[in-house]
Amino acid sequence: MRYLDFLEEFKDFNAIFYQNIKNIFGKVNASQLSEWRKQKKIISVKKGIIILPNSKIDILLLSNELNYSYISLEYALSYYQIIPDIAQVITSVSKDRNEKITNEVGNFQYRKINSDLFMGFVLIPSNIKNNRYIRIAEPEKALFDLVYFRSDLKDEKDFSSLRLNLEKIKVKKVEVYLPFVNAPQIKKRLNNFIKYLHASI
Repeated sequence: MRYLDFLEEFKDFNAIFYQNIKNIFGKVNASQLSEWRKQKKIISVKKGIIILPNSKIDILLLSNELNYSYISLEYALSYYQIIPDIAQVITSVSKDRNEKITNEVGNFQYRKINSDLFMGFVLIPSNIKNNRYIRIAEPEKALFDLVYFRSDLKDEKDFSSLRLNLEKIKVKKVEVYLPFVNAPQIKKRLNNFIKYLHASI
């Protein structure tokens, strides 16, 4: 496996999985990849996943690829300008596992959710990679996920502290996910949040 051939095959990829290498070259030569990594010809972003150092990487698309997920929580709320803060970590929801990943590209955090609640996201086109799409929560699902995972958000005072811009939020699109919640404490928080939304919008 020559590096020039490797470059030609994967020049348009965002992330390169070991399975991609197997599919094209028949096997993964671990020692060769290790040598290329030392020479900074490739960058490891997670075990079994690499990127090319001089290629344009869509970091949001990469967040979907590192762990099967959709962008949500603080990052999505910042993206939609629902919270005033700029998120420094790309926060996502996964049905696979909780995980924190830090690499040369950025910081990524994943929260595991019940598979029944792995929904409420849309596909937006990548601005960098042609014909690739990024999974990101709808605004209402990002709010739902935030309250679902954050046990510190319990009442009106807590919700008000978030300084939410609720101008375009539809409460019914938050309520639709409630039947899928079984944990009593989480459901109580979400019911309190929905009451807050009704009073605020």
